[in-house]
Amino acid sequence: MRANKLFLFSNGARVFVFVAFFSFLTGTVYAGVFESSEWTHESTYLGKISQKLGFGFLNITVGWTALFYEPAREQNFFAGVAKGIGYTFTNSVGGILHAATFPLPLDIPLPHGGIAYEYKK
Repeated sequence: MRANKLFLFSNGARVFVFVAFFSFLTGTVYAGVFESSEWTHESTYLGKISQKLGFGFLNITVGWTALFYEPAREQNFFAGVAKGIGYTFTNSVGGILHAATFPLPLDIPLPHGGIAYEYKK
């Protein structure tokens, strides 16, 4: 039996298995508190949707910085890397979802309220 017959997964399935396994290993380290976004405090509809669009673009463009910010911030470097990877993924995907759904003033909670969390402390 050839070795490549043992791994009949397609490339997409291999990536899924890797991400699922990595998520399982880092799930306990990445226990972020999902908070409401800051734009939800706006009083008018126009204010909410404009702030939501800006919040989405901010998380899309700057969400990847958590990959470097969290390891420097944490006492345990490996826990910081795991949090950084998790925050990068959730902030970037959350930013895409916020920007795509900006006409609807419905919040999609992100860990610690999104990328703005990093600049508060």
